[in-house]
Amino acid sequence: MQDSLSCWTAIELYEEYVIATHSPETAQRIINELRSATLRFWAEELGFKRTTEGRKMTKADSTEAQKFLQTLGVDVLLNARQTLQQAFENQKASIATQNTYGNRMNKLVSWSQEQEWWPDKTSWKAIVKAQSCPVLKNPYGDTSNTPLTTRRTRHLKYRLKPQETPVGLQKELDNFFQFLTSPEWPSRVIDPIEDSSACEHIKNIRLMLGWFYRYQTPPVKLEQLSLSQLLPLVTQDDLEGLTIRQQEKVWKQHKQTLETWLCNYFTFLREKMFSKSPQTRRNKLGAILAYAKFQYTGEVETESDYEQIPLVKVLNNHLAKVRKEIAEWTKNRQSVSDFEKKWPDTAEGETALAVVRAKIVEPLRIECRPRTSRGLFRGGVKIAKSHQDYLKWSFLAELPARRQQEYRTARIALSCPITRPEGVPLDGLYHPLPPDEVREKRRDGTIKDNYFYFTYVHKKKHYPQGIWVFNVHNYKTRKTHGPQSIVIPNRQLADGSCFYDYLERYLYGWFLPAGYRNSRIYNWWQPELIGCRGRWVTTGRASFNPGDACCLPTGNNAAVWSWGYLLVVPNLGTLADGSGFAGSYDTTSHRLIGKRITPHTMRYIWATWAYQVQLNDAQFRSLAYAMGHKVETLRQMYERCTPEEKRRPIEEAIEELLFEPVPEPVPDVEALPHWEGLLQQLQQLSPAEREQLMAALTK
Repeated sequence: MQDSLSCWTAIELYEEYVIATHSPETAQRIINELRSATLRFWAEELGFKRTTEGRKMTKADSTEAQKFLQTLGVDVLLNARQTLQQAFENQKASIATQNTYGNRMNKLVSWSQEQEWWPDKTSWKAIVKAQSCPVLKNPYGDTSNTPLTTRRTRHLKYRLKPQETPVGLQKELDNFFQFLTSPEWPSRVIDPIEDSSACEHIKNIRLMLGWFYRYQTPPVKLEQLSLSQLLPLVTQDDLEGLTIRQQEKVWKQHKQTLETWLCNYFTFLREKMFSKSPQTRRNKLGAILAYAKFQYTGEVETESDYEQIPLVKVLNNHLAKVRKEIAEWTKNRQSVSDFEKKWPDTAEGETALAVVRAKIVEPLRIECRPRTSRGLFRGGVKIAKSHQDYLKWSFLAELPARRQQEYRTARIALSCPITRPEGVPLDGLYHPLPPDEVREKRRDGTIKDNYFYFTYVHKKKHYPQGIWVFNVHNYKTRKTHGPQSIVIPNRQLADGSCFYDYLERYLYGWFLPAGYRNSRIYNWWQPELIGCRGRWVTTGRASFNPGDACCLPTGNNAAVWSWGYLLVVPNLGTLADGSGFAGSYDTTSHRLIGKRITPHTMRYIWATWAYQVQLNDAQFRSLAYAMGHKVETLRQMYERCTPEEKRRPIEEAIEELLFEPVPEPVPDVEALPHWEGLLQQLQQLSPAEREQLMAALTK
């Protein structure tokens, strides 16, 4: 009977039981509440799509929902409680609604568990089904099927490559980099910047040098390339002995040269590279301005002195124009790419964040299962890759979305101290945070890396079951917000598993206890599995052949510590670059929902969610801090609410506070002849019958 019984048939059997064991009025009330729970909430979470909006379902939608549940097997009742709770969260059901309908579902499941057709979780068939992931489909094809821009020509690669850089020019670039990043530099009046920011400047400088070499008219010969072609150095000694008019003429010639090549280069970007974003021009101007400060170090005594240099004035004037254009783009939500192709489709009242969690994160979690849809074991590398994809999205969709660089460069320790740390249980998992002396540091001695670690004591608070913590010291706004230690919540998921299960399977591998052929006996860190027979279905991160590192001791008492990157590139085992890491999100989201969502898009999604759910000021500021932002940045740059969503709160307030509700018109009994017969029938009822009718109408 179990194989042929549908979910809706099981519900109808329970309704028959309710009718047989309760009074007609009570039974009807229970059935109505049960159908609201199963058809309005639960069926939609299982995949049913309504054709109408609104809190109440139409009769047609109700009928279609019943037909939908008729297509599902009774085994969906196994996780019915968790699925219904997820539906409550997604549809923002009130506490009263959750209590009423949740109780009805609990009664249904409890009754079903006592029936002979209830699925046996311990049967081999049930075990295999629970371990099988759905067919991995790709209905939207390659991401190239969803281009983000109208550009269709091949991207020109014109940057000056390191291998073709003349020795003298490379020395100039190295000196420029040291000037930007070194803690001390003779006569420097500006603060040093992070290596990552300096690398961006060098990248843009190489692009401009490549343009001089390949596309400038006439082109500059390779051996003649130098940084001075970007901006010449005019010293006080050069101007000494010249009249003011002569000095102005010298500066005018240099300003004209600078203006000419800048305009030609920006024209090249617009016409040949199809680059329209003012952000691109700002980055280029910022790199030249940084070089100007290097070039004129010996000509200034304070940072404000730079503003008096005529060539710097030219750059600042260009930057002022570009910043104004950027402000207009930001205000108008203008973008080079088609933002709609990066934004999830949402229904009325639904947030983009809810769509990402329901249609990307949850399906990726299901795809972590070890078997194919046919019940065969998947390859260990594929299982590990599925876990990594799920973790990546969970970090950005279930925690406030931080910058992708933090997760991309996150490390984990691969060794432990010999002596068990105090507070760690004898049978407890412990994944240490390396001591400060073996961690990467900046020149000023501050820590410069990010680590995941597992501990039982955090901020003087004891956690009996232990917690995973993300220790963040290297991120863009560190100087503003300081280091952060983020506790990773171990949330329980719909099937009863927890988030830590997936993180630890990815790190250490996954052992399935069962009587498999050629099985092994488990003897590692999970006490509940020790002595069980089974098999390792994946070795997790180790299956990617990671190129892990080792920190050799530097003192007499220092220990040897090894470490590796958490989210290494599958198969290659290397640190992912920025574009490759972001591209993995792009590819995954496109496969599942046809949208090209990147880590940066997730920051827009979180900011927009904050407005849609109307976080109060304290909550909004906390979200900005958790994302590593200033509140102003989150409000001005990242929020993407529609105009209708922005107007809705005030429109609702106006209706509620300024206008009285219009009373329903009272029907004219005399004008409606059929009322006369109805009144006569009511008058013929006995007092008890009238009371019973009023009770039914009230219900």
